[in-house]
Parts: sequence; structure tokens; C-alpha cells
Amino acid sequence: MANIIRAVFALFWLVSAGFLALLAYIVVQTEPNPARLWGWMVMCGLSFISATFLAYTLIFGGHYGRGPERPHGG
Repeated sequence: MANIIRAVFALFWLVSAGFLALLAYIVVQTEPNPARLWGWMVMCGLSFISATFLAYTLIFGGHYGRGPERPHGG
């Protein structure tokens, strides 16, 4: 089950990265105002970083073993 979730989020990352690249390409081709162009590029960059961090956390988050066993009690 964990591998299915990892695969789904890897696919999510690929689709979102492709869409953001397409969006950036379209904006660069059509936006004449440099201030708006920078705004769009910053938004695309932050969205890409967010999607990458989410996918990285979900894909590689479960690969670490449990910590050392500690006795219960006080």
C-alpha cells in the first residue's frame, strides 16, 4: 500500500512539474509587463518547490527505521 501511495505522489509531482513548466512558458510568451512576468515566475517557482517538498516527504519519509527502543516507565 505504501508503494502505491509513493507512486501516486511521484505521478502527481511529474504532472504538476509539467503543468508549471507549461504555465511558465505560456506566461513568458504572452506577458508584456515585466513586473507581472516576475510575479508569475515567482509563483511558478514557489509552487514547484512546494510540490517537490510534498512529494519528497511522502516518497522518502518512510525509509527511516524506528528509533532505538526505550524502556517504558519512569
